[in-house]
Amino acid sequence: MALAACLELASHPDGAALLQMALASPAPDFAITYMHSVTRTPVEERYRVDGATIIETQMTFSQHGPGLPTAADAGSTMRTVDGRMVVTMARSFDAIVMRVHADQSPQLHVVGRATDLAAWGNRALLLRAVPGACSAP
Repeated sequence: MALAACLELASHPDGAALLQMALASPAPDFAITYMHSVTRTPVEERYRVDGATIIETQMTFSQHGPGLPTAADAGSTMRTVDGRMVVTMARSFDAIVMRVHADQSPQLHVVGRATDLAAWGNRALLLRAVPGACSAP
């Protein structure tokens, strides 16, 4: 498996390293899944990595709630598939800061492996991409 990038998960705002996960080439993608805090329905967000940039490519959910799109933005699409809303997009991030809580079952999915993002407690986390191989096993 050729390595395309390394995902680094860190505590926020202090930046203390928590985990590194290698992304495979030629498809350096990953997903974050969770239960929406208000609707209590599952949400899946899909991403790919381009160098040090994280690009959100898709969001899938079954019920509108705070923070979820209600219409497609310019350059994106929104359609219903099997009763779920599927929004495609190309939103770029240098890093993603997220607040996780065990009640929402937040998971990071990389190369067939799921990691519980609440394993480090209910807190803010920083996710960033680093080109090349991970520096820690």
